[in-house]
Amino acid sequence: MNLRRAWAVARKESLHIRRDPRSLGLAIGIPMLMLLLFGYALTLDVDRIPLVVRDLSGTPASRAFIAAFDGSRFFTRVAGGDTSVDAIARLDERKALVVLEIPADFAERLAAGEEAPVQLIADGSDSNTAAIAIGYARVVATAFNERILLAAGGGEPPLDVRIRVW
Repeated sequence: MNLRRAWAVARKESLHIRRDPRSLGLAIGIPMLMLLLFGYALTLDVDRIPLVVRDLSGTPASRAFIAAFDGSRFFTRVAGGDTSVDAIARLDERKALVVLEIPADFAERLAAGEEAPVQLIADGSDSNTAAIAIGYARVVATAFNERILLAAGGGEPPLDVRIRVW
């Protein structure tokens, strides 16, 4: 680049800034404001996901699995879910993002060393948030599996989480 041209552009810009000093303030202030907002005020973390639990088993094993969800910082249990219609209504009303359904034979299957299917239904209207919630649920289920395997002394993971996004 020619030094003479660079000097001409610098002179033109300095004249513009002298005529309108607010433009310099905006040119510096807006990026600084965005840095502060994106650095401190805005967060894209998904936590405290509203969760409805349908525990059809009602056993200590199913309560331990639910406690794993309650103990994580990612999920917050909301009321409802006594029936499947009630649980789906919570999703439709946007009072819950995820429904966890534990079948009646959950504890028996775990005790027998078989796979215990658990259903997790996520509201897929916001697919990014649903995918993050599904990932968190897999982490909780995997940790629960590892605790069971450690207690049993090894073997195949007994918990089979099947996830469906609506």
